[in-house]
Amino acid sequence: MVEALDLLRQDHGNMAALLRMLDRQIGEFRDGRRPDYDVIAAILDYFLSFPDACHHPREDLIFERLRNRDLQAIEAIGDLQSEHRQLAAEAREFLAALRAVLEEAEIPRDALYARARRFIDRQRLHIGMEESTFFPAAERSLTPADWTELEALMPKTDVRERFEPLRQMILRWQADDEAVAASGD
Repeated sequence: MVEALDLLRQDHGNMAALLRMLDRQIGEFRDGRRPDYDVIAAILDYFLSFPDACHHPREDLIFERLRNRDLQAIEAIGDLQSEHRQLAAEAREFLAALRAVLEEAEIPRDALYARARRFIDRQRLHIGMEESTFFPAAERSLTPADWTELEALMPKTDVRERFEPLRQMILRWQADDEAVAASGD
């Protein structure tokens, strides 16, 4: 297995856990209960900061190298950078709507829920495409020499450490939430 893809897959696993937690919190909101807005804001902060700082630059390097090796795969993947920009825009829109709710603006519950659902569903769809199409194409088409060159080009400063406390906090919240759900409360 290629280390660069291992790290990206680990990121996807972390993101999937955060999306599950966000899904539960938004379900609380939909059902008329009060979600933990700090959890929602922290998850959105993660999605607005981490991918563009660390995850997407690595994917972009791999994507550009793949463009030179497998045009058919590139067509199946589509415009990855545009997709990343769209996902960030949706996260910003969701965060703006959340802030409006917290500032007690008149935002229909259905509108915020729909924005949240769109964000969660698009993130999951995007991660699924990368896992099922992009990463396998890269594994299939890139040579060991390509991977060696890509590893040398990858950003040396890994900002994962900056986001680790946030990720750990969110995962603790998730564990607490799951414990409460398992106890039937």
